[in-house]
Amino acid sequence: MTQTYTYPRITISGARGIVGQDLTAENALRMAWAYARLVGPGSVILARDARPSGLLIHGAVEAGLLAGGVEVIGLDLASTPTVGIMIRTLGAKGGVNITASHNPAPWNALKFLSADGTFPTDEFVQKYIQFLHRGEFQHAAWNEIQPSRRDDSALETHARLIENAVDCGPIRAKKFRVVVDGCRSAGGVYLPPFLERLGCEVIRLDCEPDGHFQRGLEPIPENLGRLGERVRETKADISMAADPDADRLALVDEHGRAIGEEFTLAFAVQAALQQTSGGNVVVNLSTSMLTDFAAQQAGGRVIRAAIGEANVAQGIREHHAVIGGEGSGGVMYPAVHNGRDSLTAAALALQLMARTGKTVSGLVADYPGYVILKDKITMDLVKAKSRLEEIAALDHGGEVDTRDGVKIIRPGAWLHLRCSNTEPIVRIIAEAEGIGETQRLIAEGKRLLGL
Repeated sequence: MTQTYTYPRITISGARGIVGQDLTAENALRMAWAYARLVGPGSVILARDARPSGLLIHGAVEAGLLAGGVEVIGLDLASTPTVGIMIRTLGAKGGVNITASHNPAPWNALKFLSADGTFPTDEFVQKYIQFLHRGEFQHAAWNEIQPSRRDDSALETHARLIENAVDCGPIRAKKFRVVVDGCRSAGGVYLPPFLERLGCEVIRLDCEPDGHFQRGLEPIPENLGRLGERVRETKADISMAADPDADRLALVDEHGRAIGEEFTLAFAVQAALQQTSGGNVVVNLSTSMLTDFAAQQAGGRVIRAAIGEANVAQGIREHHAVIGGEGSGGVMYPAVHNGRDSLTAAALALQLMARTGKTVSGLVADYPGYVILKDKITMDLVKAKSRLEEIAALDHGGEVDTRDGVKIIRPGAWLHLRCSNTEPIVRIIAEAEGIGETQRLIAEGKRLLGL
């Protein structure tokens, strides 16, 4: 009798589920085997974040990759961008990082990466899902099993790429004092030694990579209270917080105030375009107008892509962009890596501070007072998509973009309504100058949805 297997939901950002429920060692092995069969023969990079289930899933994934006939190159703990960089450096066929990113500790995931170090295309994912569900598991023969090996050069390789792309001399001269919140995961392993290479004095907070998370995993202001306290205690120049797989970065100013993830990308854009005297910038539809301001000040042009890191990466390639990213603290600098990277974000922020001679709060003061707010409502997705089509046909007194839900764009303000790709919810995102106007836009979004 043929056994039927169930798997977690699989998207371009991987297969994510609750460990022991929809993500098990058994189905992780089979998912890894299917991935190996599609990308191999050749080598695959394998890493994990620090969450307690990581070793279990790592062992299963390694076994599945070997059963699929590929060579496994292990990095142990590593950030997702580091995995992408090592894929390119070592000429691997792809990679798997075992991380559920900002999901809580009971969750884990297999994040699949392509040969170029970025997330796979939707076409590849659909082909992969079809192949996986055929259930045609066939173990590699004994003489087809490739060896596994460890590569300990990942941090050095990642750091050197950044040092070659970012003006690090002024950073080293400043000797910044930096507090790093490593979220007890990969960021705690990678960010502190990297910043020390740049001449910074690093004060560590939750940098022990044991996966026992001490805060909400997204590096958003409401989760960074302890970090702000540590900044004030140590009189640090800046503080940085990563998520568990260290592809996102948030900044806290010298007064201990979390300035919001949107400023991470804005600062990076400002720094990168100053270095190149302008150029294209690609961001997603829900990224703050702070990035537009940064680009305009440096003679750049912003181009917007649909939501999703893979879409932004594609836009960066198509438009030969100098830099891009997502407003959630995800900086994508193709001179280093065409994926979100907290280490690159950190270096560009410090470069901006060093070149301008300004504090973090001083840099923030140069920007307009845009406020971005996010909300969500539970809604049947079929009903929601139908309602969004109706909303798109209305006259909203501004431009309407329907590439990903409905985005209503007005002078100095916008409202974005979009369905989640994974949950029965509609996200409501708005931005304007001042919190009152932004709250009004959120209320308008709810009214349009029938609430």
